Amino acid sequence: MKVLCLLRLVISLKYTVILLLVGSFYSCNCTGGSSNFNVTAVQRKENMSIDHFWDEYDFTDTVRLSSSGGTEKMLVDYLIRLSELTEERACESIRELVMKTKVNGMVNHWFLQRLEHHLYESDSPLRNDNYYISVLEEALASEYLSGMMRVRPLHQLKMLQKNRIGAKAANITFILPTGEIRNLWDVPAKYTLLLFYSPDCMHCRKYIQELFESPVINALLQHREGSLPRLALVAVCAEGDMDVWKEYQGHFPSTWVSGYDEKKELIEKEVYFLRFFPSIYLLGDDKQVLLKEPYSMSRVTNCLLNECDNI
Repeated sequence: MKVLCLLRLVISLKYTVILLLVGSFYSCNCTGGSSNFNVTAVQRKENMSIDHFWDEYDFTDTVRLSSSGGTEKMLVDYLIRLSELTEERACESIRELVMKTKVNGMVNHWFLQRLEHHLYESDSPLRNDNYYISVLEEALASEYLSGMMRVRPLHQLKMLQKNRIGAKAANITFILPTGEIRNLWDVPAKYTLLLFYSPDCMHCRKYIQELFESPVINALLQHREGSLPRLALVAVCAEGDMDVWKEYQGHFPSTWVSGYDEKKELIEKEVYFLRFFPSIYLLGDDKQVLLKEPYSMSRVTNCLLNECDNI
């Protein structure tokens, strides 16, 4: 109990430092332009309600997009400040922003491109599926997206709507090293860490090693509530040859559930949106999605400690 409380404090402090560093990075004005807009406009925005953040911005001015980094800085500040709102209101706000950009095709394209970068790309600390779904839905109602230009956003929207936070995770069937067939919903646990990986992926190997060495993960895997484990870790090989997967089993502890997608349903039927490997989900006791594709291990452990506050 005391060890886990100490771990909770250390990880919470570490996570806070990471967020502060991210905020400092995104707040940095790295452009060499001499425009006063970068300083004065942003200072005004800091004291302005998020509901009126873009009131003074001229969405018909295409020169501003290329003449300085001011618009990029404003956009990042705006996305960070969306956390001041409820998720529902934040999604409404971002829809309103996309709607404002529709006054000019070039401006609309620039904003959609930057919103994709910040809200969708795997390495962005601002990545947010629900925000980007709102962007896509509003963008697809635009006259500027027609023909082949609609293919990519339509596919993104389709995939992002799978296994959203709050929804019950899709059930999957996999084979164990013993040859037994199991499915996700039948794995008993208060919480489930669902990991999709490929044995040939170096990032996967590094992430698996971090999970293996995590004191928080190991403590929760050993903890039980009566006959129900506090945590189950289900690692499913979604890509790669079965013989390679079998050889890789020595890297997994006996406390993990290791499976192989023998029917290739994850890739071929796109049951989950595996935009990168490794991909991880934190599930609740009825297998609802609590956390989806976090960008760091610290976020996983921090979320687990917050959820499992009675350990």
